[in-house]
Amino acid sequence: MITANYIQRVNDYCHQQKLKLTPNRAAVLAILHKQNAPLSAYDVLAELQQQQPKTKPPTVYRALEFLIQHHFIQHIESTSRYLVSQQQESFAPHPLLICTDCKSVTQMNLSSELKLELDHFAGQQGFSLHPQSYEFQGLCASCQPRQSA
Repeated sequence: MITANYIQRVNDYCHQQKLKLTPNRAAVLAILHKQNAPLSAYDVLAELQQQQPKTKPPTVYRALEFLIQHHFIQHIESTSRYLVSQQQESFAPHPLLICTDCKSVTQMNLSSELKLELDHFAGQQGFSLHPQSYEFQGLCASCQPRQSA
């Protein structure tokens, strides 16, 4: 669950790491935090333009890029949407369960044992994994009964 102090934690982290959480970056993060649901870049732009009417798409894309790079948000590749991390223990990507019917997204923790196993398997194949999210698609508990009807 996203807590009210998330943006403050991001701000504190940026200060400690000497990163710049610019007003535009903070505004984009606040929009995603407030929605607590995946949004497209243009959804974020529309919301930001209510506060700052002259905002253009590159402003939003640059902010999103920074927020992704530092793992404050995740980019959902399959739907091209963005989501604040609900796992508050660390700023790191988390596996996503995406319902193909209602498009809901659930974030989960990946056990350290499974991470090691994935890294080991990839290493055996001569493959180096980059830290990123994993997306698993299927049906959520709410949509399963509708699909079987």
